[in-house]
Amino acid sequence: MTAKLPRNNAEPFVVRAPGRLGGRFLPILLVAGVSLVAVNTRAASLREREQEIAERSEKKKKDKEESSAKSSAAVPSSLGSGTYPSFSGDDTFFGSFWMWVIAAPFRYNPWEPRVAMRPDVAEEGWDDGEGFGGHWHEWGEQTIPYARVDYNFQFIDTADSVHDVRFELGYRLFGFLGRMTRYTEPDGFTLDLNQYYGMFRVGGADLNLIPGAFELGIGVGMVSHAGDSRDTSAAFTLPLKYYPIDYFGIEFRPAWYRWQEIMIGDYDISASLGGRFVQMRCGYRWIWDDGKVDVQSGTYVGVSVSL
Repeated sequence: MTAKLPRNNAEPFVVRAPGRLGGRFLPILLVAGVSLVAVNTRAASLREREQEIAERSEKKKKDKEESSAKSSAAVPSSLGSGTYPSFSGDDTFFGSFWMWVIAAPFRYNPWEPRVAMRPDVAEEGWDDGEGFGGHWHEWGEQTIPYARVDYNFQFIDTADSVHDVRFELGYRLFGFLGRMTRYTEPDGFTLDLNQYYGMFRVGGADLNLIPGAFELGIGVGMVSHAGDSRDTSAAFTLPLKYYPIDYFGIEFRPAWYRWQEIMIGDYDISASLGGRFVQMRCGYRWIWDDGKVDVQSGTYVGVSVSL
């Protein structure tokens, strides 16, 4: 089976489906490929982008200070007592939320609910990973990995090179995720975007629940930007992986953080083909800011190695 995609006046690009099963997913790959297009960006270069962020952040700080001054004059000091929780000092809603997220896994017993639903299964059966009627992880699977490394090369208009390395370490429910991206422009300017998360993850393979293997994670950590200046902030991510068959999978990795005072949405979607241990990957990474795509956005290709 052959599908042809015309691209301007150049020779047609031919995609060959890998057999019957691969043919089922060919439309998904075609739709994903056609949808990976660039849209309007905010700045002409990464250096200009960093300067723009600094200017907008400074303006935002001044607006906050003016708003805070007006609120302090208008709102009684007793506000916050009574029905609604109040926060003092550095204690904020998001700070309390992160504390809950970090503490929640330690209060969670993953075995007990499943044993209650499957009384016919002996307790020792859960210890060897045979929960859900399937398994947590088998060697070489991309989901719930013991260790995994991704290398991606991204294509954007303003940079000569974009090298992106992502690594995961963990065991079952708990893991660590890191992502390090370096953008290099023709004039030698470099921008480093580094992310680090502590992960709580669930998933595995369970034919009784969903075909194939999946993983859903929740991660809390920090992100740093380093160009002409350096900035760090808290970060939050919700990665989702789904592999209906061993040699094909889709991953969606959204993350949210701040660059100085500006809220950023970092969205990464990709599809991969290969086998156990090694898969080739193609995807698109959007860096969203106030409804527009940043100059850091673009298509990428790469490879994933998993244990």
